[in-house]
Amino acid sequence: MTTSTSRLFKVVPVYQRDIRTETHGFEVLSKLNSSLSGMRGESIQIDFQTVRWIDAHLCPLLAIIVRHAQARGNTIGLMSLNDRVQAVLQRNGFLSNTVEDRYRTTIPISEFSLDGGVDFSRYTNTHLERREMPKMTNALRGKFYEGLDEIFANCSLHSNSECQVCVGGQFYPQTEKIAFSIADGGRGIDGAFRAAKGRDIRPDDAIDWAMQPGSTTRSGDLPGGLGLKLIREFVRLNGGKITVVSNAGVWCQSGGNVTKAILSSPFPGTAVIFEIVTSDRKQYDLAKAPHPRDIW
Repeated sequence: MTTSTSRLFKVVPVYQRDIRTETHGFEVLSKLNSSLSGMRGESIQIDFQTVRWIDAHLCPLLAIIVRHAQARGNTIGLMSLNDRVQAVLQRNGFLSNTVEDRYRTTIPISEFSLDGGVDFSRYTNTHLERREMPKMTNALRGKFYEGLDEIFANCSLHSNSECQVCVGGQFYPQTEKIAFSIADGGRGIDGAFRAAKGRDIRPDDAIDWAMQPGSTTRSGDLPGGLGLKLIREFVRLNGGKITVVSNAGVWCQSGGNVTKAILSSPFPGTAVIFEIVTSDRKQYDLAKAPHPRDIW
């Protein structure tokens, strides 16, 4: 992604001061996608003049929107970035003119082909194996990464995406959390449900269905097996969050509480966002051997 000084372009403004990991922030990104969706073969500048902050771990979602626009023959640049936003996008590699991350807080943005599961697994083990992460036994750590691999595998199997899977994250020392996002540009969970079941479902209800054990390993856009079950339990005990955005649906587990929402414009695909509390001093282990029904 680059910035541009050319004036022979169409300007698409982003009307929001802060783009954060909440429903309103997803509305901003989804409306941007809607604004770009009718443009083909254009030179476009996304105007960030009013934006004062964007959560670094939302860059994979922004990248998916850009990739969809580029697939329609558009060239995309960013303009009017303030210093804070530009620094975020440069450190994590969203912009081509990257700068060094001196504080080692960035989980750099990266893209993987749908058959790139091995490379994705190597990436997560490299960048999430940080001293700030809560303590896990080796057995639980293995299942934690297995859960992430399940999510990537389901992007590959069910998203029908023509885009690569985009991932990235950030460690936030001041708020003591690590956030990590996995985003595809596919048909969404409700689209996968519709293809498998032959009936319609609300996009937020489709996510809720997909997050239940046993319902998604065969026909959903997210895993429903042991890996995700353990991640959800870990996040509950840790006090963290899992947020899923898929088409017009938003689903969030904060600690043990689940909320849902509907966006006015759809996000083009599915994004899963983990937020892990790093001030948590508990040590986590597998409570007991899993029942075979929970695995498959």
